Amino acid sequence: MALTYPLSRANFMDLLPIGEQSHNLPQSMELNRTGGGEQLGADLGDRLWQGKITLGRLLRTEAGRPEMLIDLLAQAGRTFLVHDSRRPWPLLDPNGTIFGASTPTIHTLSGDPRELRIAGLPAAYVLSPGDLLSFQYGSGPVRFALHRVVSTTTAVAGLTPLFEVSPHIRPGAVTGTQVFFFKPACKAVILAGSVEAGVGRRTITDGISFGYVQSLGR
Repeated sequence: MALTYPLSRANFMDLLPIGEQSHNLPQSMELNRTGGGEQLGADLGDRLWQGKITLGRLLRTEAGRPEMLIDLLAQAGRTFLVHDSRRPWPLLDPNGTIFGASTPTIHTLSGDPRELRIAGLPAAYVLSPGDLLSFQYGSGPVRFALHRVVSTTTAVAGLTPLFEVSPHIRPGAVTGTQVFFFKPACKAVILAGSVEAGVGRRTITDGISFGYVQSLGR
C-alpha cells in the first residue's frame, strides 16, 4: 500500500535512530535603527518551527530504511510529522506515568491569541516552561499547531487557568479539540539541499542528516 502524507510518527520519526536533533522557533522579524538609536522591530510573518536531525551510527543492515524514507520526503509536496525527540513528555512527567490515559481538550480560547485553557488533565498536573503541546485545527488542509508553554501552570481538578503559549495561536483553533502532550508534533518538509547522505566505512555509515521546517500548507 502506498504511503500517505504527512507521514505519521509511526511511519517516519519513530523509525529513525536519531543521534542528535535541534528543534527551535527562530525569529521572523527585521530590526531597524533610527538616527536617535531607537530599535524598531517588525514581524515578517509566522514563526515556524525548524530543526536538524542527524542519525546515529548505522550498520550496513540498518541504513537502508532511513535512507529510503528520507529520499521519499526529499521531494516537493511530501510532508511528515516531526516532534522534539528530547521532550517526549512534559518535564515533570518524563514517562507519561501521571498523564496516563487522559484525553485533554481545549476548554477556552481567550481573546488574546497567546492564551488558552485546557481541560481533562490529571488533577494537579503541572506544565513547566518549555513543555510542548499540539493540536489540529482548520480544514482543507488540516493544520498541526505546536506550542511551547511560557510559564508554570497547574491544572486544578484537571482544568488549567488561562496560560500563555508561544508562538501565538493561529485562527481556526476551536474549543473541544483534543490536545496532545505525548510527542507533540507539527507538519514539516525537508529543507531543499539539506540532506547529507553520510559517509560509509565498510559495514557502518555515519552522518546521515537533514534539515526541516514547519509547513502550514498541504
